[in-house]
Amino acid sequence: MARTSNSDFAVFSTAAGEASGCTYYRVQVPLRGLFKLGLANSFIDNGRLDPEKVATAMLSSDVYLMFATGGIHANARIEMIRNMNAGHSDDGGQILYPPSVVFDLDDNLDWVHPFNSTFVHLGTRAYDGTILTPGDSLTTTLADGTEVVIWQDGKPGPEGTLFQVEENHKRVAGVHNTARRADGVTVPSPYLAKYYKEVHKCTSVHVFPNSIFPEDYPKVALRPHDGIRILWQGGGSHMIDWFPLREAVKTICLKYPQVKFVVWGTAYKWIHDNIPEDQLELHDWVPYDAYKPMRILMDADINLCPLVDNEFNRSKSAIKWYEGLLGEHPEPVLAGNCGPYAEEIIDGKTGLLYSTPEEFVEKLSVLIENEAKRKELGENAYKWVMENRHYEKTIPGLFEFYGELRARKKLALEA
Repeated sequence: MARTSNSDFAVFSTAAGEASGCTYYRVQVPLRGLFKLGLANSFIDNGRLDPEKVATAMLSSDVYLMFATGGIHANARIEMIRNMNAGHSDDGGQILYPPSVVFDLDDNLDWVHPFNSTFVHLGTRAYDGTILTPGDSLTTTLADGTEVVIWQDGKPGPEGTLFQVEENHKRVAGVHNTARRADGVTVPSPYLAKYYKEVHKCTSVHVFPNSIFPEDYPKVALRPHDGIRILWQGGGSHMIDWFPLREAVKTICLKYPQVKFVVWGTAYKWIHDNIPEDQLELHDWVPYDAYKPMRILMDADINLCPLVDNEFNRSKSAIKWYEGLLGEHPEPVLAGNCGPYAEEIIDGKTGLLYSTPEEFVEKLSVLIENEAKRKELGENAYKWVMENRHYEKTIPGLFEFYGELRARKKLALEA
């Protein structure tokens, strides 16, 4: 997919495979934003284009954006580009420089939790952060007190995929090596930027927060509904975030029979068993192309964003909060008081934050009982997000970072 603007600057990236929220926020949004603001031409390889045209677009771009990839092929591309010299256009009238490589990553892969389903490919640490070695195993204790092995090196994991500690270390190290070899790194949060500078010694790191195109979310006037709809949506990485709230959810259901928990995505039986059947609504995940209109159709009164404080979660972004604000009626949020939510949400003004299950019950009760407070928090949050996370606010800083990388590369090649 190519976009052409009046700019002489060009950015290339790839987004092959199934569409996802990750590639939307970290590839499509920045390249589309650069184009819409007239700052750059953009080219995204979706894996279905002519290889020769793709290679030409990549090598003639100013910036080659690599998203969350590593290993032999990624490093070979970087090495090829690093070995290229400046040249001239066919007519000899223009000096051409190889692209600057920008590596983008939106998670802290060093700290994937054992309860995260991606642990099978990326897990390298035990619960307490201890580095795993070949032959190690991890156990967990079930509700009845039974201890079971969930990960055993060299054995299939819960979903049947082989768990290999040594291969995981190589895979994660390969990603970090790619980041160090790139000309620059972009990440969505200040915490992750600090981590990559201090731990992985990346010198040029820019925080490009996950940003929004409000027009991507349809404004639909839905019919009024009965009761209070409380939405949580997400995947298998949030098991540890929900676990402390099992009894809190039960308390809310007993206290407020008009409440309905709307769960979209991964269903955790051990918590949903605490919710009466008539107060629970389950929805299967949908392909990402259908995600945004479906998000609006969930018709939520309250947006839940549970999160516990750990190394992995501190590097996350607050996109679940942003997305809940983009419908016809901005949804107030109750979020874990840690990571991106603690950094961005002003408790009591743009949302509510909780630190314990007891505080979860207390503050969710406020939102259930007080419609005026829900409206106030939603509207305040919408204003904050429009001012701070609209692509028009965040893209100029990204373009400036790209420009600095280009200037540095040109100076190096001219030396």
